[in-house]
Amino acid sequence: MTTFDAEAAVDLVWRRQGVWSRAAGDAKRRIVAARRAVAGLTIGAAVAGTAAAGIGENVPARVLAVVAAAALLLVPIVARAASRESVQAWTRLRSVSEALKADVHRHLAGVAPFAGADRDAVLLRRLDALMDDVGDLMGHVVDRAPDARPLPEVSDVPSYLTARVRGQVEGYYLPMARRMATRSERVGRAATTVTVAGALLSATVAVLGDPLGLTAWIGVTATVTTALVGYGAAQRYEHQQIEYARTADQLTRLLAVRAAGQGWADDDAVVAEAERIISLSNEGWMARMIELDGAAQQ
Repeated sequence: MTTFDAEAAVDLVWRRQGVWSRAAGDAKRRIVAARRAVAGLTIGAAVAGTAAAGIGENVPARVLAVVAAAALLLVPIVARAASRESVQAWTRLRSVSEALKADVHRHLAGVAPFAGADRDAVLLRRLDALMDDVGDLMGHVVDRAPDARPLPEVSDVPSYLTARVRGQVEGYYLPMARRMATRSERVGRAATTVTVAGALLSATVAVLGDPLGLTAWIGVTATVTTALVGYGAAQRYEHQQIEYARTADQLTRLLAVRAAGQGWADDDAVVAEAERIISLSNEGWMARMIELDGAAQQ
């Protein structure tokens, strides 16, 4: 039977996980940057175009008109970086990263399917199978050097529950739920502020007339509101907040039941359940991102 260096095998997979994680992070940053740029260009075009129309025929007006036209021309170009295909690639990169992370933690904890004497061979076979399934994504990772980082501090099931499960709850899911709630609130507050401004402009024009040309700016406020709401919807802040909070609650309850001796006493079962919850959370919000992006582009 072929023998493997256990430390070398798990370290190899962990280094690969870091590469895929960084690739997924970079892909997400490009998508978010593109969405922000689309919103900014849309708002900039509306403001510049309205300002150009309101200041008459002069050099500043022509400059503003050119700026507005350029911004509108750039919108579809920039939007390509946030296309459905880009979102699909990002979510698949993230899926690979999470699958490798789960295998490393299970291997270090010594639970199924890594509980036998051939655990290192199983780990490497699973790595090969996963890489074979995502060959079309290799262009995202081929030139990336692996990070030199320590393995997770997991050596058995108790340390797994502390480092992996509780660490995910306290270090990732709860902070991310709070972050998504804050971002959702900020976008909503900004959209509401602009909507109120538009309503005030409408009321002013209705009561006092329009000697200052305010009517044109009412349309601008509508465009800004639409851009802000569209950006918030594309980022799925509210949906992500719910998913993160729900997963944190499920994992916390799993830990509590295990600690109280009221269930999940089997080591293989409790680790499998924790990984199932984490996997379902990842798959759920990623599938929702792709689904909603597809609906938006129909």
